[in-house]
Amino acid sequence: MKKKVLSLMLAATMVASLAACGSKEQQTDNSTPSSSSTETVESSSTDTGADEVVYENKVILGDSTELSGDFRYPAWGGSSAGAADQAIWYLTAGYATQETDQGGATVWNQTVVKDHSEVENEDGTVTYTVTINEGLTFSDGSPITVKNYLAKLLVFSSPVGMESGHPGTAGQTYVGYSSFNAYTGEEAEGATKEFSGVRMLDDYTYSLTVSADYLPYYFAFTYAGLSPEPLGLFLGEGVDIFDDGNGVYLSDSFYEKDGDSYVKATEIAGNRYDVTKYPYSGPYVISEWDASTKQATLTKNPEFKGNFEGQVPSIETIVYVKVIEETQLAQLTSGGVDVLSGITGGEATAAALAVVDDVNFSEVHYQRAGYGKIEFECDFGPTMFPEVRQAITYLLNRTEFCQAFTGGYGVVVDGPYSPDFTMWQAVRDDIELIDYSFSPENAKKVLEDGGWIYNSKGEAFVEGATGVDAVRYKKLTAEEAEVLDGVNKTYASVANTDGVTYQTVEVNGEYYMPLVINWFGSTPNPVTDLISTTLANSSDLAAAGMVIRSTTGDFNQLLGEIYREPTYGYGGTPTFGMFNLATGWNSAIYDYSYNWSLDPMYFDYSANKLYDEYDKAFPYDLTAEKLTYEQAMEASGGKLGMDYLSMAMVYNATTEDEYNQWWMAYIERWNQLMPDIPLYSNYYYDVYNSKIENFNTSPFFDQRRAIIYANVKGH
Repeated sequence: MKKKVLSLMLAATMVASLAACGSKEQQTDNSTPSSSSTETVESSSTDTGADEVVYENKVILGDSTELSGDFRYPAWGGSSAGAADQAIWYLTAGYATQETDQGGATVWNQTVVKDHSEVENEDGTVTYTVTINEGLTFSDGSPITVKNYLAKLLVFSSPVGMESGHPGTAGQTYVGYSSFNAYTGEEAEGATKEFSGVRMLDDYTYSLTVSADYLPYYFAFTYAGLSPEPLGLFLGEGVDIFDDGNGVYLSDSFYEKDGDSYVKATEIAGNRYDVTKYPYSGPYVISEWDASTKQATLTKNPEFKGNFEGQVPSIETIVYVKVIEETQLAQLTSGGVDVLSGITGGEATAAALAVVDDVNFSEVHYQRAGYGKIEFECDFGPTMFPEVRQAITYLLNRTEFCQAFTGGYGVVVDGPYSPDFTMWQAVRDDIELIDYSFSPENAKKVLEDGGWIYNSKGEAFVEGATGVDAVRYKKLTAEEAEVLDGVNKTYASVANTDGVTYQTVEVNGEYYMPLVINWFGSTPNPVTDLISTTLANSSDLAAAGMVIRSTTGDFNQLLGEIYREPTYGYGGTPTFGMFNLATGWNSAIYDYSYNWSLDPMYFDYSANKLYDEYDKAFPYDLTAEKLTYEQAMEASGGKLGMDYLSMAMVYNATTEDEYNQWWMAYIERWNQLMPDIPLYSNYYYDVYNSKIENFNTSPFFDQRRAIIYANVKGH
């Protein structure tokens, strides 16, 4: 069974991600906030001379990342989408049948959806039928019908869409996908022009039949979510959508070829950067895009009838620009910025709050739905062993680290969760997590329990030794030595600035690995600097018999090592077992299925590449009976692994209570294995010009979504 895809929803996660496709996590360089960071803005007003200031109905937003012009469907919905481009997409795309609310939950869009139903079929499939309201229009007044909702799904399920640069998997959850995906314009065995599981029942009703391979699924209703697009934007001019009763299909011209290439693929790829030809469905339209200054001007779309709550924008004009972090506060106080979003860190937060007086400047704050972290590679080197990951956690005083980095504007979390998740709120009094408070003694104990008791000669480790024997060694089993084609046999330290190279040694036919962690940190990055001083160069680490060797580079290099992607600079052999970055969630859909799979097919789904021993003994079987949590615990002898728990969480649970039970067990197991070390969950402060009223952001509802609820005083 393939991984289910939620990318059809407007509110689906479009992430700058190094995690697997299925994760609802957003992971970033932890030198800056994980979503929109800081903004440059300009504010103008007129003093009437009578204590009344008349403000121009305009707000300037921005981001620390640069606009690239990829606004229509940033990165084709992939993981390399820039945050600023995504912001423009959020502001100009609307009318999805499902959207994300202020709490991160996916909800039906009441402005759009007239009716929706779900039918379980005898063959195990489920059909979702959705009727949209009549009268919805694009910004140019042209009507929105079901065809507009099906366009993107069809093109990005086709070989034409694949040639345009998209993976072509948009409709893989629906019945008939494989044969539609195989159709090249000519009938052939296993290929049909109709997409049988996708139906256009009338101008305002579509149905989607989900394959039994993707069911049951706790978040299955999200399979029914689609968003509208102008037909020409994604299908090319002159292409239409039909349904004769056997499923939707496209005009023959869609598959026209010039030699071996699809003509429409080139047209579609070019449309990706359109800002003027095709209309918009969201609260704003792009009225001006200056590629030289990387600045976009948006104006209110008068045709827009509202978001999931019927909310329409009040602010007439939004200007979106890149913000230089070092000068953001000066821009705010001088009137060049209206909103600084996602301010974090002690000094930056204190400085920003110093100008807040609720007369000229106001603020709203919330705990981030995410955290800065140390991330481990768990399939080779010392960090493949949970005792090493636990020991490093014990050797870092996370409370002091959090205080130092956030200046008191943050807290420590003990697992991959946000305190704002409803799941956490439900289980917080019952969950049992290991206390990883700073303890060099506990670090030494778990290392000894894990077999890190030797020196380079295969003799007993002696604390205080020098040279290559300053660190502990572990005798590897034959299986441990052979992982990744024997990479552990040649494992060695890099960045050997002290002249000492630690490496795996062979003694009497046995391999002994040194307790030396090759760490890659992005730079410039204050978190990298803080890890260096509080952990990598600490006397407690040395006394425990461990060394951390530091290599620094830019964030793309870091991603290359984690992805093991040659185009990002990866050299072909895994070297680094530890990284620092940040992670977060932009919705409350929590699904980590396939992220911990033992199947090599899903290798890219997990940034950590952790393969739980419990899963080897009691693997998850999609074709087997769906056990309850109690049944699975009994059958496994109380040992459920990460893969089993993450799969059962979404494929076995049928009620919220069941889901929460699986979720709690997943967090507890994660906490035992520590594939990451959560360092801090910081508070974000959005500081803004007090001319803006009703501006309320939250962990799952940032400035891009909150701005349509806001207004400028007097407007």
